[in-house]
Amino acid sequence: MCTIVILRQVHPEWPLVLAANRDEFYARPATGPQILRESPRAVGGRDVERGGTWMGVTNEGLFVGLTNQRGGRGQGPAPRSRGEVVLRALEAGSVEGVDRYLDTLPGDEFLPFNLLYGDARRLRVAYARPGEKRLRREDVPPGIHVLPNDVLDAPTMPKVEHARLLAAQVAHRPWPELEAGLKALLADEALPALDTIPMPTTGEDLPRDFLQRLQALCIHTPAYGTRSSAIVTLAPGRVGHYLASDTAPCVGPWKDVTGLLAPVAATAIG
Repeated sequence: MCTIVILRQVHPEWPLVLAANRDEFYARPATGPQILRESPRAVGGRDVERGGTWMGVTNEGLFVGLTNQRGGRGQGPAPRSRGEVVLRALEAGSVEGVDRYLDTLPGDEFLPFNLLYGDARRLRVAYARPGEKRLRREDVPPGIHVLPNDVLDAPTMPKVEHARLLAAQVAHRPWPELEAGLKALLADEALPALDTIPMPTTGEDLPRDFLQRLQALCIHTPAYGTRSSAIVTLAPGRVGHYLASDTAPCVGPWKDVTGLLAPVAATAIG
């Protein structure tokens, strides 16, 4: 996952709203949302190649999503998959549980990443960086925020401010209008001016015009782009909506997968 838009304590009905795009190589196989585990019941996409996930939510309203840190591919393969982190965090079941899990996590065994985790009451972001064994963590304050392939609200990435402006236009509207607005945001293909594109990081040997295309919210290149999207709304202790597109959001279709979070009813014996 490469962009997560956050509305925290902004919308009148839903204390936490998240809209996310997953950008990845087209050749890497993945599935749409499925049941990842039963206790707690967690739903999210599945990375077929390594078995992990980039984003998931539990039936009790814990959200966990991961974005890769740009420049990480230049460091070569890591011994452990970042998708493992999301699965284990969902298994922890609560914000406090995720914090305890991250206390034990050797961040330097993974390629760098940014982990967003929390619920309708508290939201946090953790950063794994080269040479740092412990993950740095901070609370996400109320407001509209964007977690890209960098720190929260990264000021050097044009897509961040663009996404915040689009989100602000619909943030206070009733759910049907908010839903439509967030789908349009995730499908936005606008490119920023070339001179606003951040300089390549160490190990990021990519042409400037290609880096420009990565600053769209919905990315399209011959081998890499936006593969799937999700919109999640949370209230204390529950998930209000979980909508997903298994293709680029500009293509669709979207489907409502909220029902996957409902535990299977016990069959009466008689």
